[in-house]
Amino acid sequence: MSKKLVSELITDYLERRGVQYIFGLCGHTVIGMLDALSRSKKIKYISNRHEAVASTAADGYARVTHKASVVMCHLGPGITNVLTGVANAAFDSIPMVVFAGDVPSYYYGKHPHQEVNMHGDATQYRMLEPVCKRCWRVDDPEALPDILDKAFRLAESGRPGPVLIDMPMDIWSREIEEDLFARTYNDSHVTMKPALDPAAAKEIAKKLIEAKNPVIHAGGGVLLAQACTRRIS
Repeated sequence: MSKKLVSELITDYLERRGVQYIFGLCGHTVIGMLDALSRSKKIKYISNRHEAVASTAADGYARVTHKASVVMCHLGPGITNVLTGVANAAFDSIPMVVFAGDVPSYYYGKHPHQEVNMHGDATQYRMLEPVCKRCWRVDDPEALPDILDKAFRLAESGRPGPVLIDMPMDIWSREIEEDLFARTYNDSHVTMKPALDPAAAKEIAKKLIEAKNPVIHAGGGVLLAQACTRRIS
């Protein structure tokens, strides 16, 4: 069995999911992933001047494509800066997958540069918990195939929203068995969303048609469902 770098396997996975753009800002904790992306012919990395701009751009991109956008940020001030755009996506039910670089796993609790450790060692991922549907810190690189599938599925299903994958710097450059990602080649990358029962939909339409003074209170779900031809103000 052959081994590949985690960053290369993630890049391959994102390509197969149809990810075309990743928004972010360079930092030493994501250098490993940026190196892999530099060789991708399908994904373009959009470098921004500020993480808030990156997450806001990703938010807008997801609103247009109706698919989970991808953001990548550095640790410490990088993840705090990305918070505003992530929160905006959460409040408006916009799917987003955030990759955040973190301190190397072998430096946990040793007070390395920019480690968030006031209430626990390397706990920066907890800062996004209030505005993310789920936050993972990757302690075992072999768990990544399942984490990636769960992340995109969760971001796009139910009430859509952001999720976070917190990556210690050294994990990008670990080598793992390529076969661990074999299952992800067979999994569907299309998220099927629940819909209204056809009989109930017909009954609702019938009552609206027969009503003398019908009133429709249309919310953001109409936009998310692509059920209109123009924006509702």
